[in-house]
Amino acid sequence: MAFLPPRIDDEIAISASITEDVFHYAVHEGIAFSVATIATEGDRFICFKTPNTSTLYHVLWTFSAENNASFMVWEGVTPTAGGSDLVAYNKNRAASMNGRGASSCVAGNTLTAGSVQVDQDWTGGTKIYEEFSSKNGGTDDAGHEIVLEKNTWYGFELADVGTRDLGLTLTWFEVPLA
Repeated sequence: MAFLPPRIDDEIAISASITEDVFHYAVHEGIAFSVATIATEGDRFICFKTPNTSTLYHVLWTFSAENNASFMVWEGVTPTAGGSDLVAYNKNRAASMNGRGASSCVAGNTLTAGSVQVDQDWTGGTKIYEEFSSKNGGTDDAGHEIVLEKNTWYGFELADVGTRDLGLTLTWFEVPLA
Protein backbone atom coordinates (compact mmCIF):
# COMPACT_ATOMS: atom_id res chain seq x y z
CA MET A 1 0.00 0.00 0.00
CA ALA A 2 1.45 3.35 -1.03
CA PHE A 3 0.96 6.48 1.02
CA LEU A 4 0.64 9.89 -0.59
CA PRO A 5 2.65 12.76 0.87
CA PRO A 6 0.63 15.33 2.80
CA ARG A 7 -0.81 18.10 0.66
CA ILE A 8 -0.52 21.70 1.80
CA ASP A 9 -3.38 23.80 0.54
CA ASP A 10 -5.65 26.62 1.68
CA GLU A 11 -8.69 24.45 0.93
CA ILE A 12 -9.86 21.32 2.70
CA ALA A 13 -8.99 18.25 0.63
CA ILE A 14 -11.39 15.34 1.08
CA SER A 15 -11.73 12.48 -1.35
CA ALA A 16 -15.51 12.76 -1.55
CA SER A 17 -18.12 14.96 -3.16
CA ILE A 18 -19.22 17.60 -0.68
CA THR A 19 -22.37 19.62 -1.14
CA GLU A 20 -22.47 22.78 0.94
CA ASP A 21 -25.91 24.01 1.95
CA VAL A 22 -26.84 27.57 1.03
CA PHE A 23 -26.77 28.81 4.64
CA HIS A 24 -23.26 27.51 5.20
CA TYR A 25 -22.23 29.05 1.87
CA ALA A 26 -23.72 32.45 2.85
CA VAL A 27 -21.62 32.51 6.03
CA HIS A 28 -18.45 31.75 4.05
CA GLU A 29 -19.28 34.47 1.51
CA GLY A 30 -19.62 37.07 4.28
CA ILE A 31 -23.31 37.82 3.54
CA ALA A 32 -24.82 36.29 6.72
CA PHE A 33 -25.79 38.51 9.67
CA SER A 34 -27.50 38.10 13.05
CA VAL A 35 -28.89 40.11 15.98
CA ALA A 36 -30.59 39.10 19.22
CA THR A 37 -32.59 40.66 22.05
CA ILE A 38 -33.48 39.10 25.42
CA ALA A 39 -35.31 40.14 28.60
CA THR A 40 -36.66 38.72 31.84
CA GLU A 41 -40.15 39.91 30.83
CA GLY A 42 -41.85 42.17 28.33
CA ASP A 43 -42.21 42.11 24.57
CA ARG A 44 -39.13 42.04 22.32
CA PHE A 45 -38.91 44.14 19.15
CA ILE A 46 -36.47 44.37 16.24
CA CYS A 47 -37.01 46.95 13.49
CA PHE A 48 -34.98 47.79 10.37
CA LYS A 49 -35.24 48.89 6.76
CA THR A 50 -33.95 46.84 3.84
CA PRO A 51 -31.82 48.69 1.25
CA ASN A 52 -33.12 50.08 -2.02
CA THR A 53 -30.80 47.84 -4.05
CA SER A 54 -31.02 44.53 -5.88
CA THR A 55 -30.01 42.74 -2.64
CA LEU A 56 -32.77 40.66 -1.05
CA TYR A 57 -32.88 39.58 2.59
CA HIS A 58 -33.59 35.91 3.33
CA VAL A 59 -34.64 35.86 7.01
CA LEU A 60 -34.78 33.03 9.57
CA TRP A 61 -35.56 33.36 13.28
CA THR A 62 -35.25 31.56 16.57
CA PHE A 63 -37.10 32.48 19.74
CA SER A 64 -37.38 31.01 23.18
CA ALA A 65 -39.68 31.68 26.11
CA GLU A 66 -40.20 30.27 29.58
CA ASN A 67 -43.93 30.65 29.07
CA ASN A 68 -46.36 31.36 26.23
CA ALA A 69 -45.23 33.68 23.45
CA SER A 70 -46.37 34.85 20.04
CA PHE A 71 -43.93 35.71 17.22
CA MET A 72 -45.02 38.12 14.46
CA VAL A 73 -43.46 39.71 11.37
CA TRP A 74 -44.79 43.10 10.26
CA GLU A 75 -44.18 44.78 6.88
CA GLY A 76 -44.40 48.51 6.14
CA VAL A 77 -44.06 49.67 9.76
CA THR A 78 -43.14 53.19 10.85
CA PRO A 79 -40.37 53.26 13.48
CA THR A 80 -40.92 55.33 16.61
CA ALA A 81 -38.40 57.09 18.86
CA GLY A 82 -36.80 55.14 21.67
CA GLY A 83 -35.19 51.78 22.14
CA SER A 84 -31.56 51.27 21.24
CA ASP A 85 -29.50 50.16 18.27
CA LEU A 86 -27.66 46.87 17.92
CA VAL A 87 -25.01 46.17 15.31
CA ALA A 88 -25.95 43.40 12.89
CA TYR A 89 -23.01 41.02 13.30
CA ASN A 90 -21.41 39.47 10.24
CA LYS A 91 -21.26 35.72 10.90
CA ASN A 92 -17.96 35.40 9.00
CA ARG A 93 -15.21 36.88 11.17
CA ALA A 94 -12.31 35.95 8.81
CA ALA A 95 -11.33 39.09 6.91
CA SER A 96 -9.50 36.91 4.36
CA MET A 97 -12.86 35.30 3.42
CA ASN A 98 -14.93 38.47 2.78
CA GLY A 99 -15.85 38.52 6.45
CA ARG A 100 -16.47 41.37 8.86
CA GLY A 101 -18.42 43.43 6.30
CA ALA A 102 -21.33 45.58 7.44
CA SER A 103 -24.96 44.77 6.79
CA SER A 104 -26.86 47.04 4.43
CA CYS A 105 -29.82 47.35 6.83
CA VAL A 106 -30.74 50.65 8.52
CA ALA A 107 -31.89 50.83 12.17
CA GLY A 108 -35.39 52.02 13.04
CA ASN A 109 -35.67 55.62 14.23
CA THR A 110 -31.94 56.51 14.20
CA LEU A 111 -31.25 55.39 10.60
CA THR A 112 -27.92 53.93 11.74
CA ALA A 113 -26.42 51.91 8.88
CA GLY A 114 -25.55 48.29 9.63
CA SER A 115 -27.71 48.21 12.76
CA VAL A 116 -31.24 47.38 13.90
CA GLN A 117 -33.49 49.09 16.46
CA VAL A 118 -34.49 46.94 19.46
CA ASP A 119 -36.76 47.27 22.49
CA GLN A 120 -39.14 49.75 20.83
CA ASP A 121 -42.54 49.19 19.21
CA TRP A 122 -43.53 50.81 15.89
CA THR A 123 -46.76 52.02 14.37
CA GLY A 124 -48.74 50.70 11.41
CA GLY A 125 -47.71 47.95 9.08
CA THR A 126 -49.30 44.74 7.89
CA LYS A 127 -48.83 41.49 9.78
CA ILE A 128 -47.38 38.97 7.28
CA TYR A 129 -46.55 36.08 9.63
CA GLU A 130 -47.52 34.82 13.10
CA GLU A 131 -46.89 31.73 15.19
CA PHE A 132 -47.71 30.88 18.78
CA SER A 133 -45.60 28.89 21.21
CA SER A 134 -46.59 27.42 24.55
CA LYS A 135 -43.32 27.41 26.44
CA ASN A 136 -39.85 26.73 25.06
CA GLY A 137 -40.31 28.77 21.86
CA GLY A 138 -39.71 28.04 18.24
CA THR A 139 -36.88 27.48 15.87
CA ASP A 140 -37.70 27.84 12.25
CA ASP A 141 -35.75 26.13 9.54
CA ALA A 142 -35.39 26.97 5.86
CA GLY A 143 -38.98 25.89 5.23
CA HIS A 144 -40.11 28.96 7.20
CA GLU A 145 -37.74 31.45 5.57
CA ILE A 146 -39.18 34.82 4.54
CA VAL A 147 -37.65 36.84 1.69
CA LEU A 148 -38.07 40.57 2.34
CA GLU A 149 -38.95 43.29 -0.19
CA LYS A 150 -36.31 45.92 -0.88
CA ASN A 151 -36.59 49.48 0.50
CA THR A 152 -39.16 48.44 3.13
CA TRP A 153 -39.44 48.80 6.91
CA TYR A 154 -39.90 45.54 8.83
CA GLY A 155 -40.77 44.84 12.44
CA PHE A 156 -40.21 41.53 14.23
CA GLU A 157 -42.13 41.14 17.48
CA LEU A 158 -42.01 38.49 20.18
CA ALA A 159 -45.02 39.09 22.42
CA ASP A 160 -44.51 37.97 26.02
CA VAL A 161 -47.86 36.30 26.69
CA GLY A 162 -46.64 34.59 29.87
CA THR A 163 -44.53 37.40 31.48
CA ARG A 164 -41.35 35.33 31.78
CA ASP A 165 -37.84 35.22 30.24
CA LEU A 166 -37.77 35.30 26.47
CA GLY A 167 -35.42 36.03 23.59
CA LEU A 168 -35.48 36.53 19.83
CA THR A 169 -32.66 35.98 17.33
CA LEU A 170 -32.83 36.97 13.65
CA THR A 171 -30.43 35.60 11.07
CA TRP A 172 -30.47 36.80 7.49
CA PHE A 173 -28.53 36.49 4.27
CA GLU A 174 -28.11 39.48 1.98
CA VAL A 175 -28.21 37.92 -1.46
CA PRO A 176 -27.67 40.06 -4.57
CA LEU A 177 -29.97 39.26 -7.47
CA ALA A 178 -28.16 37.69 -10.40
